[in-house]
Amino acid sequence: MAYQNLVRRIKFLIASARRHGVGHIVQVFRQAVRRRRYARQQHPSPSLESFQRQFTFFRTPETFVADFHLAAVPRLPFVAATGATLAGIPASANFLGDAERFAAGNILLLGCQIAAPGGGYDWHRDYGSQARWPLAYFARIRFMDGDGADVKYPWELSRMYWIAWLGNAHRTSGDERWANEFQRIVSDWQRQNPRDQGVNWAMPMEVAIRGFWLACGYSLFAGAPSIGSDWWKNYLLMVWEHGDHLSHNLEYFFNLTNHYLSNCFGLLAIGALLHTHPDGKRWFADGRKWMIEQLSAQVMDDGVHYERSIGYHRLVLEMYLIALLLCQRAGDPFPEPARRKIERMVEFMCDYLPPTGTVPQFGDSDDGVILRLTEPQPLYDHRGLLALAAVIFQRGEYKQRAGHFSLEAAMLTGDAGKDIYDALESRPREESRLYPDGGFAVLRNQWLHVVADVGPIGLHGNNDTLSFTLHTAGGGIVIDPGTFCYTRDPERRNQLRSTRAHNAPMIDQTEIAPFDGLWRVKQDNTNVKIVDWETSSNGATLVAEHHAYRTLPSGSITVRRRWELRGEVLSVEDEILGGGGHHVQVRFTLPGSLSVTQAGPTRATMNGAETDKGEAVELECSHPFTIVPGWYSPSYGVAEPAWWLVMSFDTSAPTRLRYLWRVRKQPHVS
Repeated sequence: MAYQNLVRRIKFLIASARRHGVGHIVQVFRQAVRRRRYARQQHPSPSLESFQRQFTFFRTPETFVADFHLAAVPRLPFVAATGATLAGIPASANFLGDAERFAAGNILLLGCQIAAPGGGYDWHRDYGSQARWPLAYFARIRFMDGDGADVKYPWELSRMYWIAWLGNAHRTSGDERWANEFQRIVSDWQRQNPRDQGVNWAMPMEVAIRGFWLACGYSLFAGAPSIGSDWWKNYLLMVWEHGDHLSHNLEYFFNLTNHYLSNCFGLLAIGALLHTHPDGKRWFADGRKWMIEQLSAQVMDDGVHYERSIGYHRLVLEMYLIALLLCQRAGDPFPEPARRKIERMVEFMCDYLPPTGTVPQFGDSDDGVILRLTEPQPLYDHRGLLALAAVIFQRGEYKQRAGHFSLEAAMLTGDAGKDIYDALESRPREESRLYPDGGFAVLRNQWLHVVADVGPIGLHGNNDTLSFTLHTAGGGIVIDPGTFCYTRDPERRNQLRSTRAHNAPMIDQTEIAPFDGLWRVKQDNTNVKIVDWETSSNGATLVAEHHAYRTLPSGSITVRRRWELRGEVLSVEDEILGGGGHHVQVRFTLPGSLSVTQAGPTRATMNGAETDKGEAVELECSHPFTIVPGWYSPSYGVAEPAWWLVMSFDTSAPTRLRYLWRVRKQPHVS
């Protein structure tokens, strides 16, 4: 076993060197030394007097905050939008309610209802399991012990999205109560989380996202008369502490992921606020440079993020869109090739968005966003971010898919952004598209919207190759099972990662790739091949196959799937190619909100909960199936009822299975 692990590590090292170059390997070891060196010693922060004097504009302690404000305003992340702009955004109705609930200590977080009377939060607690991490030096904290606790809960609370909730209430009401609550809660967090102490300093990505939101806190509350200069000085020193910690603890590993990108983003955002401090100036320049470099390393030529997760694609795109704006305001915009790559990321988002906006959850989905601007924000509806992209790139097809001007766009671009958005002419984007580098295809027309996974297993090890989702104007018909959790319940975690859980054939009860822990597979042998791709005015044809079952004891198998979308009909055919006797199982996950009626052993009718849409979808299969109650996870920490439509039988290869979905009403969905 030790020999096999050594061989695997050597192969991984060679593959990493081929992908990123020898310089990348050297940098991995260099950053590892830097992290270890930082972890071995305490890091006292400078005195306030010393900190102030390092700013280029410094005159006197009495004028420091006013001078800082003059220098910072042009580079702040959020800009003021008038009441008229906000009034047209439905989410603005939540502002006061969000602030009231959070200040009272009553919020819903990752499916967990938190009760912290009087807003007295325990920032080290997993409110779901009630586990609590100690106030110890960050490098000594173990947060992945698999004891039923989930560290995402204290981390999520400490990302400080709630600064927007309090800030929006303050901006729209003018009530200084919200500025006082901002001071109180941030001061309480700082008291419970001194520099480098506790679980909230143990993950650089969390430090980075919190650093962005601390910069936003200044953006939202800088003009509040109830906040004094001394408090702001301590606040800005805390922002600097986040940047200093982050710059010494970059998640620079052999695989550079959204974690490293978030580190770069955090440095850029903190540096944008502290740009008149020598460290801030360097952090901004480094963050900008590294984010641009990572566009080539992490985003494929067709615009898909290489981790192959819809959720993480959105997270990465969100960071890039914000970075574009911050760099533009700093007078140092991204170069045009980088902008074009980001625009291709937006195009992929525009295509994978189904008609109702709730996106498929291919890959892992842990509710990870940067701009959680209201508590009840639908995190898997990406149209708000698409509206922001429409303003940045001035693309009418993005506006058409996004619908209304969003809160994301309003807070980051203000009234000027609203004027740009209103002037855009909506243009339809109805063509089916293949993303061969990313391994996704979108088949769509005015009746149906299909997203198919035709790529390798993603970085988080979900066995969803050849799976697909199906939406109509009324909502999801065939859906991805979601993620539910990471560490709290390993059994349920792996259930939703499994081949069986996805809408694709499973042969001989065998995973297409055996799991290696909670995030990876031991080896990806799918070797996916796209056999055919054709588009027409009313649909598309896609054929793809994988070879993960080449070494089955009963005989080698290739799984080939054909999707054909024509008008109101989607036809799917599975070919189980090879020889020998095998057990075949296919399970489709349908949302529990559907009314599903089985009309014989091979037929069923589905009606959506959205009765105003009124469509019915009929399914006919080549083999008998059963419909049983199941479950899926629409968001992290949440399990909801689902229907599982299951075909399970023994057969001899080669064999075929066919499924035909037909919409009986024909609303326009694309």
